[in-house]
Amino acid sequence: MIHYSCDRCGRPIHPEDEVRYIVRLEIEAVMEPVSGEVVDDADRDHLMEIHDILERGEDSQSDLIGDGVYQRKCFDLCSQCHKKFMKNPVGTETSKQLDFSKN
Repeated sequence: MIHYSCDRCGRPIHPEDEVRYIVRLEIEAVMEPVSGEVVDDADRDHLMEIHDILERGEDSQSDLIGDGVYQRKCFDLCSQCHKKFMKNPVGTETSKQLDFSKN
């Protein structure tokens, strides 16, 4: 039997008794052309570029396909952490509004 736990709070998740939520996160670096730069894709050999990147990826020196360029993560959440995640998916700090008296 597979045992699941919430990746946010660490609580065990029992799939036979409760819903388990899976959050898939995909991060990729996107570079836009410099303004004024003309990009001509007609002459590019995309397959050769991919081949070169994969070949260099075997070198420990190359970071073309490293964590700074592309990452894929997967997280299991319990129902309570799922609710919290949906309220604030990118983790921005929520500031509470304080009512000050007019002195």
